[in-house]
Amino acid sequence: MVIVYKSNTGFTKEYAEMLANAEKMKHYELSQAQKELGRETEVLFMGPLMAGHIQGIDQAVKSFNVKAACGVGMTPPGSPSLSSLSKANYVPNAPIFYLQGGYAPKKVGWLKRRMVNMATKSMREALQAKGSRRTPEEQANLDMLLKGGSFVAYRNLDVIRDWLKGQG
Repeated sequence: MVIVYKSNTGFTKEYAEMLANAEKMKHYELSQAQKELGRETEVLFMGPLMAGHIQGIDQAVKSFNVKAACGVGMTPPGSPSLSSLSKANYVPNAPIFYLQGGYAPKKVGWLKRRMVNMATKSMREALQAKGSRRTPEEQANLDMLLKGGSFVAYRNLDVIRDWLKGQG
């Protein structure tokens, strides 16, 4: 199995490289994989989330034998339910995972920044309303939503690494 990924601002790429190094797997950016790998290649696909859809998943499913998919988004773990991700990103007989990446406002255009600001407005307002009652995790998420930041961490890969061990 190989890792194939699509990344916009670098968080998904960072996870793909971390996982590839930890599990001694090859990893390819989606367009490179489409040139170099065959349809029968077993793939763990990773891509950024945009409005609940894993970017690049449709091309990956058409191009490879996708064994699992992972969406990388801004919200804390548990926010996007895995069942809703599975429905929005149909991958036959494959589990769907979620990893919190981050937000890099300087790496996206004004339209995407505006969309993110609109989509996260209620979350920002709820966190701001908590004032001094915010937990350290909530404060970190608020800071990320306001200024950008990364939650990419090796420990976040544990559930995917456990799944991979079961595939061997």
